[in-house]
Amino acid sequence: MAIAVACLVSVNEVPKVTVFGKDKTIHFFFYFVFTLLWFLFLTKELPKWSFGQKAFFILGSSFLYGGIIEIGQELFTASRKADVYDVIANVSGSLVGILVLLFMTKSAKNSASKK
Repeated sequence: MAIAVACLVSVNEVPKVTVFGKDKTIHFFFYFVFTLLWFLFLTKELPKWSFGQKAFFILGSSFLYGGIIEIGQELFTASRKADVYDVIANVSGSLVGILVLLFMTKSAKNSASKK
């Protein structure tokens, strides 16, 4: 929900900060965190799902959610426009989140098997 609010708020209401690529970095970070939170939730609520099932669901969700937000910006705000590069940044953040989770999961399994 916070992502939707942040993406749909008028840019006139947000303080101006001039940093190259900050918009895409923010998208990347939001969806990186989105991925980690989704993974924790799915692990708790659907423990029988494999890592791959969770990853596929999360990546699909991030693409769909990000796409809907971009369409909403284009259709329902006067000061924001849809940007395919935002969707790419979103999915990239989710992909990196999945890779971090994969690394952490494999590391945890390796540590457990050595004991």
